[in-house]
Amino acid sequence: MAQLERKHRTQSLLQFGLALALLIIINVLANARFGDTPLYGAMDLTEDKRFTLTDNTLQQLNELDEPLFVRVLLTGELPADFQRLADKVEETLIDFAGHNDLLEYEFVDPLSGTAEQRTERQKNLAEEGIVPETVYSAESAAERSATVVYPYAIFYYGGRTRIVPLLQAAPRGFSGLRQLNKAEALLEYNFSRAIEGLTNNDKPLIGFTVGNGELPAPNTGDLVSALRQDYEIGPVVLDSFVAIPQDIKLLVIAKPTIPFEDFEVFKLDQYVMNGGKILWAIDNVGMDYDSLQGRNEFYPISRELGIDDLLFRYGVRMSPVLGLDLNSTKIAIVTGTSGGKPKVETTPFPYHVMAVPQGEHPIIKNLDPIDLRFPTVLETVNDDDPDVKKTLLLKSSPRARRKRLPSPIDLDAQKYKLDIDRFNEDGLPFAYLLEGRFKSPYANRLSQANEQALREGGLAFRKTSEPTRMVVIADGDILANAMVKGTTQPLGYNIWERFTYANKPFVLNTIEYLLNPEGVISARGKDVKLRLLDREAALANSFKWQAVNIIVPLLILLVFGLVFNFIRRRKYARK
Repeated sequence: MAQLERKHRTQSLLQFGLALALLIIINVLANARFGDTPLYGAMDLTEDKRFTLTDNTLQQLNELDEPLFVRVLLTGELPADFQRLADKVEETLIDFAGHNDLLEYEFVDPLSGTAEQRTERQKNLAEEGIVPETVYSAESAAERSATVVYPYAIFYYGGRTRIVPLLQAAPRGFSGLRQLNKAEALLEYNFSRAIEGLTNNDKPLIGFTVGNGELPAPNTGDLVSALRQDYEIGPVVLDSFVAIPQDIKLLVIAKPTIPFEDFEVFKLDQYVMNGGKILWAIDNVGMDYDSLQGRNEFYPISRELGIDDLLFRYGVRMSPVLGLDLNSTKIAIVTGTSGGKPKVETTPFPYHVMAVPQGEHPIIKNLDPIDLRFPTVLETVNDDDPDVKKTLLLKSSPRARRKRLPSPIDLDAQKYKLDIDRFNEDGLPFAYLLEGRFKSPYANRLSQANEQALREGGLAFRKTSEPTRMVVIADGDILANAMVKGTTQPLGYNIWERFTYANKPFVLNTIEYLLNPEGVISARGKDVKLRLLDREAALANSFKWQAVNIIVPLLILLVFGLVFNFIRRRKYARK
């Protein structure tokens, strides 16, 4: 009997040892790699595929050849909503690290340590442009608390550093929960963009045309500063080239005011025909806020820039028609006097359209409103051309209207109630993305001068372009930052409202897409659906739900005990 018991004990120990060894082997294999290929995997069963990385991100991670270190500052005693964002950041970094062991990360609380340590640490962070957010939360109707958080991640790679803000400024009426949800949706994009900037040593060259009255350098300073992180930037004087060099990967035409000569337009056309990309930011009507100062009314006039035929052939018409919208940003106007001094108030100005991007395209997805100044209405032509795809990027709200010229604009009129019945047009278009093979307007009218210029440059005339892309925006000021007392303001900053609109993200997204539509910008296409808790309803019904959560489990346990006891009694009573 004792020998049999020892035999059973030995067999049990052997089975336990084999099971334990099998678990260890499975665990090792589940975390191992064969070269660059992991031996583990996962299935993303979520509706919005929030745990699936884009192909470009996977390629970036697989191509890392040096350690990439990420320091996350969003940690410590956080409000519940920010803790959810911090958890999502960690999940994303775990997912990233699962594809390359060279990626490591840590969470560091800037507010930890003694008061002196916190002060010194916060000072150093502020010098790097890292400033905290103060979050106000209400635990109940009578209790309100404030918490300081640092929603930032810092990437280190090869001696370079990239600071990634996890939150963007939210427009008025945009709830904190929606802001955090948007931050979650853009985590992969923001991290992938940081990695791209740190690892890419071959920066594409972007040219800004000069010589045709384009925006002066101070007014494009913020945009150029942002672009220099990832691109080489330089001026392009069209009459200094026989042909625009193709090593210029993108050409930016920022609010020209002087007409292009025919030979300049021809160079732009052949640049496109050879696969060049162009961002057109055009004011087709000569009008801005300064024109209204010191006068009762102003008659804007259309601009003849010499590019109408070119854009018409590519698929859009620049009309001399202003678009007005009740959904507008504000300006300051004098409404009277008070104490002998002018009384200034901010009021919505329908000529300054607040365009709210709507659509699934990566350029505009998850993008906040954009401030457009005196935009004109675009029209598409040749819509039956199968070689060119047109995508509407920016449009008006359903409460818009057109203003045809000649017609005066008067600031004093803004003091009175608008005739809202006239604002009955929906979706006036202000920006289009054009993709495909474009046809040259010079195909049947190539002049001897242009033909001679091509021969001198050893180039051949092209009637049809390589597959390429361009964006046409009917507002030149979308690229212009304000200057306040000689200080450059952020692109999109509204000096009257003291709020920054999403002009800069829109322009940066546009440039990213034009240069590489399958690159980092593809991560913006992800859509993390927001499933919000109604806090007011939860507080109002808190007692009911507490009772349900306490009593129902006890009732279930009681019923199970009674049923189990009843079945047990019947079973043994028969015996």
